[in-house]
Amino acid sequence: MNQRTHASPVIRRTAVGSAAFLTAGLLLAGCGVLEKESSSPPSPPADPKKTLLAAVPDEKAPAFRFSGMDTDGTPISGVVDPTNSGMEMVVTMSEDVDGGELEITMSIRVIDQDIWMQVDFGETTELYSLLGVEQDQWVELDQSKLADDSLTYDMADIGNAKVIMNASDDVQQHADGSYTGTVDLTDKPLAAQALVDGDITALDEAAAPVPFTAVIGADGNLETLSAEIPAIGEQPAGEYMVKYFDYGDAPAITPPTGDVVPASDEIYELMG
Repeated sequence: MNQRTHASPVIRRTAVGSAAFLTAGLLLAGCGVLEKESSSPPSPPADPKKTLLAAVPDEKAPAFRFSGMDTDGTPISGVVDPTNSGMEMVVTMSEDVDGGELEITMSIRVIDQDIWMQVDFGETTELYSLLGVEQDQWVELDQSKLADDSLTYDMADIGNAKVIMNASDDVQQHADGSYTGTVDLTDKPLAAQALVDGDITALDEAAAPVPFTAVIGADGNLETLSAEIPAIGEQPAGEYMVKYFDYGDAPAITPPTGDVVPASDEIYELMG
């Protein structure tokens, strides 16, 4: 997932009026008032692409969880809370150190422009002192000291699903409820930036079209979006995947409590 690519919020459509009209019609039919079929023409089938776009979470969406893979294959999970302009990302990385494996879990919490981070070194507790923090302690980051300016709350659609879907062609809905389509990355630079890690000028005809599959849940919200990414330049072939779930059941994002301290120079070095 790449949060640098921005997607405009989706304007959700409601059907309150038509639902109320349908309910009234059913009640009248049960009482014997409606005795013949309506002569109104049947509604045209919904446009699959428009249906997908309407399912992408926007700033009116309740808090929800997400999971997926970054463009380098690193697993990412967390919570997005549009109401509070907040999100929390949890990234787990593993590195081989002196013949063993060091696992580091970084939790980054954002509310608007405020950023906090917590690092978990697992059983390698001696590393906390190198960063000047205690285990389970949150630190506050200074935005001006970060080289990556994308660590602010930007939008509900953290996985850039709308950018990808806006660039899609030949979108079809299938009997099992899934949707499929393709994206031509050579002709859609914003979608290419969302899916490709690195220089998109390396794209050629081999990169087009990229197939994707999406699933909308029973609540009408987007659940999954996956795309098969070919090898491009130095980036190997792989899969883009983002999952949105637990709409309305995820916790609100609030500032961390307890002994929160300013981030040390070592932490900024850790973040690159």
